[in-house]
Amino acid sequence: MKKTVLIILTLLVIIAGALLILKKPAALFARESNKAANTYSIQFLNKPPHDIPTDITADQLTLARFAWNEFLALNWKSSYVFSGTRRERGEPDLFWNYTNNRQPYPDLAVWETYNHRVEFRPGDDKMLSFDKIPTYVYKSGTPKADPGIDLHLFNNLDENNEIGSCNLYAYTNKYGEQHQVLYQAKVNRDEYDYIRRTYPTAEQLKQANKTTYNNIQQYNRYYKGSTNTCDCPSAEGVVCLPCGTIPKTPADRNQEGSIEVKTAWRKMLPEDGTADTYFKRKILTYRKDPGGAVRAINDTYLLIGLHIIHKTTRFPNFIYATWEHKDVTSSQVSMGYVKLDSTGKEYGGIITGYPRTHGITHEVEVANNEAHYLLNGANPSSVWKNYFLIGVQSQTTSDSNVPNFFLANYVIESDSVLQLFNGSSIDDPFNRKDNIVYNGVRYSMGGCQGCHGVAQFRLGSDLSFLCDTVNKPVDMPDVGQVSNKRIRYQNAFRLFDKVTNQ
Repeated sequence: MKKTVLIILTLLVIIAGALLILKKPAALFARESNKAANTYSIQFLNKPPHDIPTDITADQLTLARFAWNEFLALNWKSSYVFSGTRRERGEPDLFWNYTNNRQPYPDLAVWETYNHRVEFRPGDDKMLSFDKIPTYVYKSGTPKADPGIDLHLFNNLDENNEIGSCNLYAYTNKYGEQHQVLYQAKVNRDEYDYIRRTYPTAEQLKQANKTTYNNIQQYNRYYKGSTNTCDCPSAEGVVCLPCGTIPKTPADRNQEGSIEVKTAWRKMLPEDGTADTYFKRKILTYRKDPGGAVRAINDTYLLIGLHIIHKTTRFPNFIYATWEHKDVTSSQVSMGYVKLDSTGKEYGGIITGYPRTHGITHEVEVANNEAHYLLNGANPSSVWKNYFLIGVQSQTTSDSNVPNFFLANYVIESDSVLQLFNGSSIDDPFNRKDNIVYNGVRYSMGGCQGCHGVAQFRLGSDLSFLCDTVNKPVDMPDVGQVSNKRIRYQNAFRLFDKVTNQ
């Protein structure tokens, strides 16, 4: 009998060990077999990392772990409240953490309290304090709203296309083009305060854009003799957003650096049930009345894609990281896009079942396993287990064989123009011409960094489309007009080309 019990106990131990192995992500085995890969790990931090230390190799696995650390920090509960004496946007609630909370996600995340693009470049050209209550003023004024509509929500989905390249729709198998994916873009305190402090009006920023552009064309640098793009002297009058720093001594400057977040959302439909796997929010968006007036509305939307870009000292051309919800490529949700022509009108019909042009690297999959394992251990109900990092870019290069050279999100860069971007503008997305500078050298970069590089190289805005001169301040929400982003960027690029060729 004792022997039988001993055998049974031995078998149970073996089975338990096997189950533990099955649950253990590949990344943890990688740590044991490759100590170098363990020099940077995923952690629950209430503040995003400011940079990747220079004594750590910034390989794909390290970059993916860095990205997840940013993601988890920015999805920390915000300390902001609408009532009381303390209203700090972009700051974490230090009494909250992932392990002491069993809700799928916090009531308000840190990144949600960043300032929206219209707060950053307001229509009345008057930048207010970063910590103000969300207020959205367009050049055309504040859109009309029925009684009870909340105009001060943190999520203001006022963009309806992918940089004028295409319109994207969800549940196209049932509804065709009825449910369009909407977008918004936000900036953190470091970026906001830099612009408010140095170029608070549209005209001042425009002049700085011109100076930066002219210097880049002449010197391949933001100003003559510059060695970096992190600490440009104010006297140079150029757009030089702050970089994240890691202090080497207690006396050193410690700065988060410029962070921009772009998110993609789709409307919650009956087919979604309770949508328990999604981050969902009551949002502010817009519709066009039969008479042509733009009207603000509130609705419930689901987060399906998220970009984080971060300017750091080690990577002053920003680190680009992007996530998707697991269902965006499913046949059930049936995403589909319609291309936009040079006038901003749709053509060619809806394209569904489109492929992801470039796959997810093994290192990114390893980091996803690590992050989801940690989330499941901290809070099994967390929705973030349903969001996957797709890739990270940091290195500026012309080598298209570098991993994630063509970084693209399935629902933020859906069509081939953006999935395969490696050109000098949206007019010429594949010509492999110069589109970015780094350390005095010109490159033809691809993917997210290449696209943002155009904003640096041809618009003088330090790789930020939020800091450029095109339709800033913003006229009105996209729903109020035919999509003219592409036209305006084309005109801006042609104007700069004309100046360059003179």
